[in-house]
Amino acid sequence: MVTQNISFAALMGMPQHTRSCEAAWQPRVVGHTAFRPWLLERGSLTARLKKHYPAFSVALLSQDWRKPYVDEQSILRINAACQAWVREVMLTGNGQSRVFAHSVIARQDLRGPWSRLRSIGRMPLGAALFANPRVRRGPLQFRKLCAHHPLHQTVCRYHPQLQQSPLWARRSLFCLHQHLLLVTEVFLPACVEQDNG
Repeated sequence: MVTQNISFAALMGMPQHTRSCEAAWQPRVVGHTAFRPWLLERGSLTARLKKHYPAFSVALLSQDWRKPYVDEQSILRINAACQAWVREVMLTGNGQSRVFAHSVIARQDLRGPWSRLRSIGRMPLGAALFANPRVRRGPLQFRKLCAHHPLHQTVCRYHPQLQQSPLWARRSLFCLHQHLLLVTEVFLPACVEQDNG
């Protein structure tokens, strides 16, 4: 079971003031949103999706070396010139895209048990993380992505109809033997449309 009760700064091994540059990401969901139950899910999002949508699948969109986004660099302890291993998938349920998942791991952290992440393909990352009792998880952070955010733009490459729609996202840091992995999940409208239907 992945541990949740770790301070974000302690998990990263950095002082509290370092988090000031992450102000756009919030420690709680502000305001009313139909996505709240999904955003606040503390267990495996993969397991929750499988429970809601019997026909669940993972579509691998991309995985390669690239520069992390600006709001990811300090969390992963890397500078702007460094590249990281980035994996992006679409989690689908009953034939519809429900969640876009974006995972980033710095080159210095892609070793030991984490090295296997380069070859998991269409296997759900959440299933691997929550099956390992040694993996620790930091607190969830939340943000409403507007059209200028690169993650919003990536989602819209696959779903252009969402270009004018803010998208709720959450992220959390996973740690295994001091090696870090950042996972961000962007929730698509179909996630709650099915629930409300």
